[in-house]
Amino acid sequence: MRVLICVWPAAAHLYPGVPLAWALRAAGHEVRVASHPSLADAVTGAGLTAVPLGDERTLPEPLGAGRPVPPDVAADLEQITKTLDLSGHERYLWSYHRDYMLPALRDFQPPTARADEPQPALDGLVDICRSWRPDLVLWDPTMPAAAVAAQVSGAAHARFVWGPDLFGWAHEQYARGKEQTGGALTAQEPLTASVAPMAARHGLAVTDELLLGQWTVNPVLEAMRLPTRARTVSVRWVPYTGSSTLPEWLYGPSAGPRVAITLGSSVRAWSQESGLLVNRVLEMVDGLDVEAVATLDATQLAVADRIPDNVRVIDYVPLSELLPTCSAVIHHGGHGTFGAALAARIPQFVVMDPRYPMEAPLTSRFLVGSGAGTGVRADRHSGAELRAGLARLIGEPSFAEAATGLYTDLLSAPGPSETVPVLERLTRHHRARA
Repeated sequence: MRVLICVWPAAAHLYPGVPLAWALRAAGHEVRVASHPSLADAVTGAGLTAVPLGDERTLPEPLGAGRPVPPDVAADLEQITKTLDLSGHERYLWSYHRDYMLPALRDFQPPTARADEPQPALDGLVDICRSWRPDLVLWDPTMPAAAVAAQVSGAAHARFVWGPDLFGWAHEQYARGKEQTGGALTAQEPLTASVAPMAARHGLAVTDELLLGQWTVNPVLEAMRLPTRARTVSVRWVPYTGSSTLPEWLYGPSAGPRVAITLGSSVRAWSQESGLLVNRVLEMVDGLDVEAVATLDATQLAVADRIPDNVRVIDYVPLSELLPTCSAVIHHGGHGTFGAALAARIPQFVVMDPRYPMEAPLTSRFLVGSGAGTGVRADRHSGAELRAGLARLIGEPSFAEAATGLYTDLLSAPGPSETVPVLERLTRHHRARA
């Protein structure tokens, strides 16, 4: 069968799906990856075929949380936030969804779009689906234009989530709030608002299937998933974090304890003012009897006050190669790094930037609850306090034991090659053409 994978143009969105794409290819299926032209090099670097959605000059620029919100959209979001009146962890989940997920969604599916005017991302996807005629479209939850294109062309379609399913969770929170408030919630649900102009352009009804897929492929550790009613196909998280030439010092095991420091591709791309976070993670290892390997780029190094003597700095090395040689990892809380550390069976120390927390509070909460790590805000602890916490993380066996337990949970999910036959059966069932 032909499988089209559609992702928002960021490595953090692409990489989690690469092992499944390889498995589909290995099973004899044709696979293409559609995205903004800026992602083409990352796609081809992963050994996959890239299909640009259109001309980079006419497509919207992928800004994510950096894109300004139109006043009417901001007013709707404020009304929903106040009406839902969430508290505690649920309030954080809604804020993360509102401030990070929805801006990425609106980059290519703006709620202000008109059905009778060109919609570049949607139009590009429809052209691809009509010409190539995929049997299955797997789409990023921030790219529901792919669901519209799939329905227009008769393909089966499913979401591939690369982190906790905030869209499904928020959609259900909105429905519950609307029912409980008896009509007080008048603002349109944000996902529906973005999909409606695309559906209208092609005469489709806005249904839960169009919004959330005919099913959802989910590689997130089951214990970490958010509660939703989505039909789910589980697949094991297999870390892919890019490729490079392996440095000689990484050929064999380290002489003593090694600690990885990584702030993830998203922080590099979208959070330029990262001085607080960079300096805190470097202070954590200063003076400890460990070899620290910090994957920091030139921009991040420029804001570092000093590089401790026990820190080896490298711009990039795949985490799938580095983390298995480490005793622990310090990171920003991103789900890609979290998943790579799970597979490496090592404890994790999350240090979050309060200005750009993203999923760090969610990751930290899970690590603390499972006993496999900890998480703190960078602005609330000194380097010495964090250093003591890291020494405990490395020195107390309970953290490594808990990390090994999570690895056992990870292994309980079917691998990508085991998931392919399930996708084949579901595609035959849902495809609208013979």
